[in-house]
Amino acid sequence: MYDLLIKNGVVVDGSGAPRFSADIAVANGKIVEIGSLSGPAQRTIDATGMVVCPGFIDPHTHYDAQVCWDPLLSCSSWHGVTTAIMGHCGVGLAPCKPEHREQVAMDLVTIESIPYEALRIGVGWEWTTFAEYMTAAERRGLGINVGFVAALTPLRRWVLGDEATEREATPDETRQIADQLRQAIQAGAFGFSTTFLKHHFG
Repeated sequence: MYDLLIKNGVVVDGSGAPRFSADIAVANGKIVEIGSLSGPAQRTIDATGMVVCPGFIDPHTHYDAQVCWDPLLSCSSWHGVTTAIMGHCGVGLAPCKPEHREQVAMDLVTIESIPYEALRIGVGWEWTTFAEYMTAAERRGLGINVGFVAALTPLRRWVLGDEATEREATPDETRQIADQLRQAIQAGAFGFSTTFLKHHFG
């Protein structure tokens, strides 16, 4: 018996092959058969007139704050996105010392037009390090897969403080920024993001 049988869908498998009509059977969390199927199933979905395909990966999102209050990352998940990568354009929420929270939040107000009040209420700030931020996101019981890149702006602010948007980093400060980036990657960040646009600073 199948756990799930999806009937009469139009399958687009992501391989580049033409779409085709088929049923899909799932057992133990895996697709076990594709074709014209009629076996018994615990649950059957009639997908007539619908496309059945792998989940989409959105490689460039700015859900860094929204992940704190919206575990489904609406509205991406409504449109078939099952993996979202965040931390782009050099803007993010970690690492962040308590005294820098307001300015780090203002980066998202400036760039993403998120109302400051939403950030004040929705972001719990139960982290300082990048690793703690990732753990805080995971604790929320996310409804889709997420990945992170470490954004340069909070890395600079961690080291340079209020001077982060005023001047270049010294060689020693650059080494400290690189060390913070190294820690973020060791914690699971895929890489880092940066920007050349001056308005990407709060």
